[in-house]
Amino acid sequence: MKASQGSEVFFFSYSRSRAFLRELRTLFSKVADVVSTGDSVAVKLHMGEYGGSAYLRPPLVRRVCDLVKEAGARPFVTDTTTVYPGKRFTAGQYLTTAAFNGFTEESMGVPIIIADGEQGYDGEWVDIPTRVHDCRLDKIKIARKIWDADSMIVLSHVKGHPLAGLGGSIKNVAMGCVTKESKAAQHRANRGLIDFSKCTGCGECVEACLYGALSLLEERMVRDEEKCMSCNRCFFLCKEGVFSLPPRAKEKLSVNLAHSAAGVLSRFHSKVAFINFVQDVTPLCDCVAPSGLPVVPDIGILSSTDVVAVDKASLDLIAQSKPVGRYAQVSSPDILGMINDVDSLCQIRAAHKLGLGSMEYQLTEQR
Repeated sequence: MKASQGSEVFFFSYSRSRAFLRELRTLFSKVADVVSTGDSVAVKLHMGEYGGSAYLRPPLVRRVCDLVKEAGARPFVTDTTTVYPGKRFTAGQYLTTAAFNGFTEESMGVPIIIADGEQGYDGEWVDIPTRVHDCRLDKIKIARKIWDADSMIVLSHVKGHPLAGLGGSIKNVAMGCVTKESKAAQHRANRGLIDFSKCTGCGECVEACLYGALSLLEERMVRDEEKCMSCNRCFFLCKEGVFSLPPRAKEKLSVNLAHSAAGVLSRFHSKVAFINFVQDVTPLCDCVAPSGLPVVPDIGILSSTDVVAVDKASLDLIAQSKPVGRYAQVSSPDILGMINDVDSLCQIRAAHKLGLGSMEYQLTEQR
């Protein structure tokens, strides 16, 4: 790696029309040093929401698992439960959804483990080394089985996100490697403001809240701020527009993501590699089903040991692509950010400032 040119990011372009599974082997070889013989390796990914279709295809994940085993290590496929109610709220529900989406021990050739336990609270607290941009997040709870791993391979489907603009490796680590408490702490920046003048007292949000944070008092909704987990189910459910995002909510969440990623990565030091799949680039994240039509054509696969560089390179490649379909007229260096009304670079800049990696990179394309 040439220090003057920043971190090295390896890239295979789908325009090469070559066998991508073979090229994935080459990309993995560039970052394989993070895995040592005998390591327990967390292969971290989002296995898709029930009813979604843009999540990473199982054969791609299986190939990475096979490559980790060839390196003499012991991989397992993993993710964590959600803070919002749905088909992945508990480990049991997630395993059922994962199997429906094609992720089983038989299809992967390795165990499928939901890292934060059945209810999503099993983990280990760590302090965040440093803080920038007045971030209030000072610690996070790493999911138990990820905490116990010796090294980690982070597989990310690069796409849009309604609150962060970009869903890449930083977000995959920040939100996907922690327990419900730390998911809630990051989303605290997005906890809906309440306009009580619009509340009709219908009670739908009260019935929908699994945390018992909402109740009715004199035919108006009230919220217990201590019980609220900031899942924002009420925000999306309310037809009366009672809830709204706080000022700078999206920016603050992006900064929280960078800090949470710093906490998780401090556990592994240099034993983490990142592989970004820039394909099926939908405007919304894999938690949304459906997540929308593609924004740009499929681009390719990137690998790096630098989480900042691999996300920045992914964003740059999207910017260099011509939007398609309903997004054909979108003109912006931050296409996903423009669609979601947020600066996608915010999380990347914060992660860079925290020392997680470099926004300057050398893109090495496989010829």
